[in-house]
Amino acid sequence: MSSVPTEATDSRSTAETARVRHGDGGPSPSLAVVEAIADLAGVDSADLDEAGVVLYEHVDPDALNALVAGRSNPDVDVSLTVAGYDVRVGPESAVARRSRD
Repeated sequence: MSSVPTEATDSRSTAETARVRHGDGGPSPSLAVVEAIADLAGVDSADLDEAGVVLYEHVDPDALNALVAGRSNPDVDVSLTVAGYDVRVGPESAVARRSRD
């Protein structure tokens, strides 16, 4: 499991949603996405590729970090789908949910 603390954002089930804060000494936005998805998948983030999830197959992690961490726009909100997970990356955290599709 992930070593980064997550917060449940869905009171019905902690297994449906994971939130990982990024920046301010924490992980980068792209790593926060990886950590959130790993928590939902029930694997360590280092083993996420073995679970069939490779972030860079869905988005350029450096571009995501530059867009979100640059904070030239404090209202930045990036949404994407990564291997069956709906992910929203805001200026302070990444939130992953199991895709409903």
